[in-house]
Amino acid sequence: MGKKLQKKDEKITDDRRTKKLKETTLFLTKLLILSIPMYIIIRYDVDFTIIRNFIAFHTSHFLNLVGIPSNFDVHGIIELKDSSIVINRDCTGWKGMWFFTALVLSTTTSIRKKITGIVVGTLDVLSVNILRIVVMIWVEINLRGMFTIIHDILWQASIIFIVLILWYIWLKQSIAN
Repeated sequence: MGKKLQKKDEKITDDRRTKKLKETTLFLTKLLILSIPMYIIIRYDVDFTIIRNFIAFHTSHFLNLVGIPSNFDVHGIIELKDSSIVINRDCTGWKGMWFFTALVLSTTTSIRKKITGIVVGTLDVLSVNILRIVVMIWVEINLRGMFTIIHDILWQASIIFIVLILWYIWLKQSIAN
């Protein structure tokens, strides 16, 4: 009798493992498929003028709020006292927003929860990105020699980490509700 129970328990455990493996494979497949448009955007150099101008506008206003005089123009350029900052496509944070969206869409939950997650999460990533630009402009003004190190190492890794944390928080809240 004990061996039959043990085999039944082993079968249940194997079934759970198989189910988890299938769920993980489906998640990763969706994530991979949803990454394809990102590479198309990069390959064909899609123009982000509207988003660049939006970011430049809000970054300029935030810089003025923190005491760094600035203006922006309709070409995604922020004019400072002694220099100009060009907001290019990669400055918009679109990859982080796209990755967050792909993570949310790849999960198994209701469409309502996904839409809410995408709206809130991408706004969070956008806000962090504007803060990132403001910090980088401050670094450029005050710590000139540190710009490349902070931009290329610290912020690149931080944005990935922030996107994953935001997704994890959304996922836990989505499962709990």
